[in-house]
Amino acid sequence: MNSWHLSFSNRLNYGPAENIVIPLAVSLNGSNRILMRAKLDSGSTFCIFQRLYADLLGLETERGVAERIGTATGAFTAYGHEITLTVMELEWRATVYFAEPEDFPVSVVGRVGFLDRLKVGLVIMNSRFISALTMRDEPGN
Repeated sequence: MNSWHLSFSNRLNYGPAENIVIPLAVSLNGSNRILMRAKLDSGSTFCIFQRLYADLLGLETERGVAERIGTATGAFTAYGHEITLTVMELEWRATVYFAEPEDFPVSVVGRVGFLDRLKVGLVIMNSRFISALTMRDEPGN
């Protein structure tokens, strides 16, 4: 039987909520750091943030790379921009997408730009979520 051992440099605790919400900061080149919260969504290919955060960063949303994103309930357009993401003391550059609709209801972190950059462990114990995060040693590992 194989045994896997992972070590993590950071830990976040959550209450018995239905969603795992990640506190993070977004910035352009380390300046104008904006604090936000995004739901962890392993089913989402991309990190998709509400348009408000592009506005707060001073980005012209529509000047990003357009992507039509499909969901179980429909489709929408989002625009990709390279920004800096910070979770606890972990920091990296990634392309994230800002939803075109101003009333887009939620921000999510997904596989590309978030889960592909980190090792993430999730534990549910006593009706509480605990997630552990650390940077990947190498891309793809």
